[in-house]
Amino acid sequence: MYLRSRSRNALALIVLASLLGCAHVPPEDRKDAAAKQSPNLIMLQARYEENRGNWQNALDLYSRVDDPFALLSRARVYFIMNENEAAMAVLQKVIDEGTYTGEALEMRTKIHARSGNWQKAIEDTEALVRKYPDNTQIRLFLANLKIITGEFKDARTILEGLLGSGDDSIILYTISKTCMGERNFKCVKDTLKKAIDTRPDFAPAYLDLARTHALLGEPKEAEKVYTRLLEVDPLSSEAHLALVDYYIDQKRYKEAVTHLKKFLEINPDNLILRKLIVLELQEGMYEDALTLIKGLSEMTEDDRYYLALAYAGLERYEDSLKILAEIPVSGKLGCDVVMLRASILKNTGKVADSLAVLEAAWKDYADLDTCNEIGYQLATEMDILGRRDEGLAIATKLLEKDPHDPIALNFVGYVWADRGLNLEGAYKMIKEANEMKPDDPFILDSLGWVLFKMGKPKEALVQMEKALKALKDDPTINEHMGDILKALGNDERALDYYLKSSILNQTVNRDLKDKINKLLKQDTQKTDERR
Repeated sequence: MYLRSRSRNALALIVLASLLGCAHVPPEDRKDAAAKQSPNLIMLQARYEENRGNWQNALDLYSRVDDPFALLSRARVYFIMNENEAAMAVLQKVIDEGTYTGEALEMRTKIHARSGNWQKAIEDTEALVRKYPDNTQIRLFLANLKIITGEFKDARTILEGLLGSGDDSIILYTISKTCMGERNFKCVKDTLKKAIDTRPDFAPAYLDLARTHALLGEPKEAEKVYTRLLEVDPLSSEAHLALVDYYIDQKRYKEAVTHLKKFLEINPDNLILRKLIVLELQEGMYEDALTLIKGLSEMTEDDRYYLALAYAGLERYEDSLKILAEIPVSGKLGCDVVMLRASILKNTGKVADSLAVLEAAWKDYADLDTCNEIGYQLATEMDILGRRDEGLAIATKLLEKDPHDPIALNFVGYVWADRGLNLEGAYKMIKEANEMKPDDPFILDSLGWVLFKMGKPKEALVQMEKALKALKDDPTINEHMGDILKALGNDERALDYYLKSSILNQTVNRDLKDKINKLLKQDTQKTDERR
């Protein structure tokens, strides 16, 4: 073993000597050997030193190669070392040489951008345009800089002057960016169509055209563009995924699932597979999602969480809890794991255990901004269990972190309204929450409830109708609607909502029972009087 080890070491030394020259070779001969060394080999050695962070060694090696790419590499190392003047001097040589002009300009812009000096980047490029007036690449680069700084008219003028000088599809595509900046959507569509006519396989133009149609509320046109792109390039992952995202935006989830399944047959990529898993979980297709997850060769923490979701959806709660126990709460999925565990425990009747999980997690998350959802849920559960002051303290803590948190604003405002305290302040808080989340049924319920408490039942009715339209089977919203209708003198409809609330309630609500009995008694008295 020892002899074999020595043989390997000897071989390594021989190889090293052949690369770098033997130690006993005189300095003059060593220089000659270095001069004869392959430029490609020197570049490999330089890149190796650069990757190891040996910047000076890398610079020394790059400087031994008389090649524009080696110059560009030297500039990159200077840029990494934050030696901007040296980087700029080398980049000027690259630009003068003319082979890697685009890459050099991009690096110069990064140097200016690092200091936030976009105007300097523009001035720098304008000087280059004057020096090289026939260089299309530099002028196109200047136009892109003008787009970044919002000088859309100037950018468009430059670009229109470039038409016919090179790849018109790229120029037309860039012109569409200036049109978008000016909110000239007709120009955007017309220019992108011209870019596609110029180059029928130019995928970015199709994608931007489809997105523009979608933005303008023209879904049929958007879908036609996506379909046309897939006819041109049936294997385009970008096109397939863009179409799926379009279906999702249109809330056409089943079509998104169907399309992903077909695409997965063409391209069995794990990213596509995981996107399909998420969609199937969202659509309640738990068995399908479970089959896909179990088919994965290797499972990430995300995959295990998806597996727990699938088990929970299938009411295999013990399996779900077992998987959740394998995912560290301290990791990126900690918040989701806690929320799912608490939800499962509550659904299985272990309310105290569910609350304990939330309370333990809140101790870790209370001072962070990474998982306010635990605070929202814990405050709500405490309120349901009659520990309203503790729930209010949590919501107040959330407002200390973010005074404009809509969920916390709604919680505090609702508690104040329900207690009849500071109704004007409660209304302002709930109104702010409603402006941020206008379609949230719980906030709409709070808005209706505070208006009712302020003695405005007609205004309250409008908001409560919106809340019920979005969430018709919530017991609290139904009871609130009953209270509002009763205040408006419509006892018969009020009784209907009270009865529905009573059926939906999982716990005995004595106040609601008294309201129902009172109305039933009144109804009986009216019947007797009519007799």
